[in-house]
Amino acid sequence: MYFYVIMPVGADQQFADKRSILQKVADREGLTPYFPFDRTTNMAFDKELTLSVIKDSDFVLADLSLERPSCYFELGLAQALGKDVYLIAQQDTDIHQAHGRGLTRFYKGLAGYEQVVSNVLKDAQETKPLELLRA
Repeated sequence: MYFYVIMPVGADQQFADKRSILQKVADREGLTPYFPFDRTTNMAFDKELTLSVIKDSDFVLADLSLERPSCYFELGLAQALGKDVYLIAQQDTDIHQAHGRGLTRFYKGLAGYEQVVSNVLKDAQETKPLELLRA
């Protein structure tokens, strides 16, 4: 099972730590994250590749911290394709126009990030899309 990762890269000073945590938790859960920014050397956006990878992924994990427009753009693509999307964000982040934004899981610090990511990946394996988490 693999999943597409949406997250701030250059704007997030904790990016390397978060990426490492996400990879560690995914490995522990037997999942493979797809980090789109790892696939290009110049970090240029490739719409066709992005759409193809999102379509083929089992679900999407979107970190909306820092309110990056590029993250919201990718989120829109994933939601338009009907993928199960799990939203997370750093505590006190404003969540803008996103389906299921009221179900965003918030974290505080890197320890909180690891816990939220772990919970999301476990839920995703049990195929609990956003609509089922409302109960």
